Amino acid sequence: MAKPITAIQKRQMTEEEKRAEALAKLKAAVGDSEEAVRELLTLIEQLHESGLLEAANALLKAREDVAKIVVGQLNQKPVTTMVNHAFALAGLAASLDPERTAKLLEHIASGAIEAYEETSVEPKKVGLFDLFKALNDPDINRAVHFFLSALKAIGQRLRNDS
Repeated sequence: MAKPITAIQKRQMTEEEKRAEALAKLKAAVGDSEEAVRELLTLIEQLHESGLLEAANALLKAREDVAKIVVGQLNQKPVTTMVNHAFALAGLAASLDPERTAKLLEHIASGAIEAYEETSVEPKKVGLFDLFKALNDPDINRAVHFFLSALKAIGQRLRNDS
């Protein structure tokens, strides 16, 4: 009768066998995506011809020095101020109703374009009497009322901040 197996020995691959297996897997992968490999080689060739590949290699070799320069630039007051403004604007944009904001911006843009076209064709001097007369126009009155309301709301908020 045969002896029972008590231990299974795992076969250890030699370095040469590991390399041969890795090479076989690589060949299979290249064969499966031949077109992609060709495009990648074309891209690398174009990067080399334009000098960008050499620049990228130099950048990678000097990455510690480049990182120090970048961090130094990012720590300057104007950059941190700009980043803070960007975050504040992003917070403001997130708090606005997108539909109402889009509608308001659309009205402002189309009104500005229409006004530009009108004033470029028929430039005339506007006097004080013309301003009073314009207030009788319901559209102008509506816009003036809008801006006066906006100014009042801004003023109230400014008073609350101080």
